[in-house]
Amino acid sequence: MTKNKALIYADRLFSCADGKTAHGLVRFSKRFDVCCVVDSTIPEGDAGNILDGKKRNIPLFNNLNEALSSTKADTFIVGAVSEGGILPKGYDNAVIWALENGLDIVSGLHQFISDDPVFIKLAKKNGCNITDVRKIFRDHKRFYTGDIKNVGSFRVAIIGTDSAIGKRTIAVIINEELKRRSHSSDMIYTGQTGWMQGWPHGIVLDAMINDFVSGGIEGAIIDSWHDIKPDFMLIEGQGSLVHPFFPGGFEILAAGRVDGFILVDAPGRPCLDGFSEFSMPDPGRAVKIAELLTEKPLIGIGINRQNLDKKGIENVKEKLKKRFNVPVVESLSEGVDEIVDFLEELNGKKCF
Repeated sequence: MTKNKALIYADRLFSCADGKTAHGLVRFSKRFDVCCVVDSTIPEGDAGNILDGKKRNIPLFNNLNEALSSTKADTFIVGAVSEGGILPKGYDNAVIWALENGLDIVSGLHQFISDDPVFIKLAKKNGCNITDVRKIFRDHKRFYTGDIKNVGSFRVAIIGTDSAIGKRTIAVIINEELKRRSHSSDMIYTGQTGWMQGWPHGIVLDAMINDFVSGGIEGAIIDSWHDIKPDFMLIEGQGSLVHPFFPGGFEILAAGRVDGFILVDAPGRPCLDGFSEFSMPDPGRAVKIAELLTEKPLIGIGINRQNLDKKGIENVKEKLKKRFNVPVVESLSEGVDEIVDFLEELNGKKCF
């Protein structure tokens, strides 16, 4: 099946946490052929190299017209997020440009592009499709049944001390390493970027009515078991157990009936995402909450390297390993071998 060629628009935001949708798609996508990123504020180059020092042959352009003429993209993806989930300032003009040039639109924001009369008229005139990912899940209604007890996969939840910290990223990397080792594995997505990346099983948690969130999580896990029967499932986390504005994770831990959890922390981050008045929480607080909720163990810790140099990362890793006695990795630079080794060990104990 031919994948749509996607232009990812992340103007002004590709170099910060609000560009996380673009980051996720540059690093991994099975649904779209990501052919370029557009951000007018940073030097042009390879988007992967700009993002994390890994060349991915995805050019970053400063100009929409240049990007389109160079790549012949057919899909425009809103690659940035914002507080409240509205189109960032000026992005409406970019959406209009895309529709006028005949590109389909994909957006994961709370503000639905397909509800705007201006965008609707342009889409109809130019034969464009508009996909609001959260709208797909707005009326998703599936009750919790308890049938998850019949799922045999080893299930691991990814939680964080903050939002926009790398939970999905480490889940993807662990999933790919498990497959490299000949295990079957699936990532259960819980956010819009996971859908865009093309994972087959999941929900967009914050688009749903709260009564159906637990059932949605359980249902996605049951569907994965029926379709794939994977050895492992990595359940993508959302927000943080302790973030006042972006709380998340309780339903994932409880409804997912997990066998353990992985924590992602950003020791170099001075405050919670978007809230300078809140200092980053002690990781032990999140671990204690998760242990009480699940009665299952911490399996490993992923380090977000924001504001840390190589020496700083090593110092943090040493302290966390000593404190929690689990593998600690900075997944973007060194991979996740230690955590996957431990997962294999734990799954062996579960099975035998």
